[in-house]
Amino acid sequence: MEEDPFDSVLNLETQFYDEGYALGVADGTRAGHIEGRVFGLEKGFEKFMEMGKLHGRSTVWASRLSSDTAKTHLPVDVREDPKNLQSQRESTSTASISKSLPPLAANVRLAKHVQTFHALVELESLSTQNKEDDVSEFDDRLKRAMGKAKIIEKLIGEDFEFSAGLTQDGGRTAAGDGSIEDISVLHARH
Repeated sequence: MEEDPFDSVLNLETQFYDEGYALGVADGTRAGHIEGRVFGLEKGFEKFMEMGKLHGRSTVWASRLSSDTAKTHLPVDVREDPKNLQSQRESTSTASISKSLPPLAANVRLAKHVQTFHALVELESLSTQNKEDDVSEFDDRLKRAMGKAKIIEKLIGEDFEFSAGLTQDGGRTAAGDGSIEDISVLHARH
């Protein structure tokens, strides 16, 4: 049998579909890697920014503790060294702000919570590796630190909302701006 000259024309649709599918898979794979990397960097930045804020709060709370309580319950790197106290206060603006902050009541329980909180948010011990175990450990520490911060807030009577918009489970909170994804503007019908 002879080959039909119109065979190639009749299979054009299948041929173009296969070519388009192969090109789409290749392009999608390349774009997926790029988008995944950008997304990972954004999420990592948000989490580390939140951890940095918590670390700053732990340092402020530790400096506000009474000196007797701080000496017995806080690690050396959090306590204020009397020799360097004056130079530190002159060199940093946060230390000048802490002069005006009222000291926290001498409470052993509060000091233990601040010590635990500081250990959770200590930046030197946080891993920046992108391995499954390191990421899950970081997420666990962030979640525990956020909970410990709430406990300390209740003990001292402060209220601080986590401004990065992260919730206890690491998800995003609703923006409250009335966008289409925001369900906080909806009212239940009764």
